[in-house]
Amino acid sequence: MTDRKASNATFREWTPDFDKWPSSWMGVKEDLEYGRKILPYFEHFLQELYDEGFSRKTFVQYRDNLWLLGGTIITGVSNYEEHHIDPFEKLYDSVISDGILPDHYDDMSEAELYAFARMCRRLEKFLDQHYRALFL
Repeated sequence: MTDRKASNATFREWTPDFDKWPSSWMGVKEDLEYGRKILPYFEHFLQELYDEGFSRKTFVQYRDNLWLLGGTIITGVSNYEEHHIDPFEKLYDSVISDGILPDHYDDMSEAELYAFARMCRRLEKFLDQHYRALFL
């Protein structure tokens, strides 16, 4: 793993569509704003992964699973009309204990499900370290 912090590079080099994620998750208008509210947590998490020097392949796996998590969260929020729930609380509840099952999980291989759960565990640890105390 290399240290990318010194070069001021950002995760956006490997995630050029990041700002469009909320619109890709959107089903109804309220979903867009909700998605935008969880994006800063994802941004900080992806930057930390990028700075750690993960290989592109590993980073992309985490990135893609994070996008999948966001879509799954927004689907649930929209389907159950939970737009009033604090986005951090919803995000945190979605990743504890290996995370929620992603949309279309039954089409995923065991290895893909494991990778998704691994990303959720890492995100849970990240949120605990950087944000959870702010919301207690």
